[in-house]
Amino acid sequence: MTVISNADYHADPAISASQLKEIGRSPFHYWKRYVDPDRSPSEPTAAMRLGSLVHCAVLEPKELLQRYAVGPDRRTKEGKLAAEKMLADGIEPVSASDFEQALSMAAAVHSHPTAGLLLGMSGQAEQSFWWDDIATGLRCKCRPDWFDGELIVDLKTCQDASPAGFGKSVANFGYQIQSAHYLAGTLAKRFIFVAVEKTYPFAVGVYELDPEALVHGSIARHNALQRIQDCRAVGEWPGYTDGIQTLQLPGWALKDQTTITSEDF
Repeated sequence: MTVISNADYHADPAISASQLKEIGRSPFHYWKRYVDPDRSPSEPTAAMRLGSLVHCAVLEPKELLQRYAVGPDRRTKEGKLAAEKMLADGIEPVSASDFEQALSMAAAVHSHPTAGLLLGMSGQAEQSFWWDDIATGLRCKCRPDWFDGELIVDLKTCQDASPAGFGKSVANFGYQIQSAHYLAGTLAKRFIFVAVEKTYPFAVGVYELDPEALVHGSIARHNALQRIQDCRAVGEWPGYTDGIQTLQLPGWALKDQTTITSEDF
């Protein structure tokens, strides 16, 4: 375990859970984002900036006012200069609405009986871990939001924190792969998600993946690492397809279609 800055962690070339999910999209996407020496710098989206602000408010509240402050109106020249000065001083300017939203979300998390209890334990935020994957030998890394030596708590901001809604987020964003990756790197016994909605009343859900989902995540993680190793070995990073490929409609589309007769044409 190592305590370093978030920027230094992301600059390290070891393989993260985010990289594993990107190689699942295609090796081309992975190479262009993480390997290509001429790649463009990755700029955080508005949702990512809000997520970082909320993480700080929830997990490192003592650091909040040292890292963030309500900034000036950047639509004016004076405002842009003032914002640049704040950034140079290590303070990220945010809007008053985003700051208020982050504080409300943090209050909702800490007032939740289970989430508040988990984050009130003697853990630590933003620890960084490195290890060599046993099967592939690839250097890996992870940075749990909160870890007490046995249990990882991962904070997610979302639109829908209900069991059904967050279950879709897990599947859509590959959170089961992240869970498997972090468990492998830290040797933690459990991985818990704390999901908080981004709109009032900022409802909170606390979830743990079932054994089937964890097995699925472990298999997907291994396959992603193997794919990276194979692409490195041959020096090729293919995209979706190099030629013409036959495409089928997804099952849901076939179920919804109505009967079509020759008279419709």
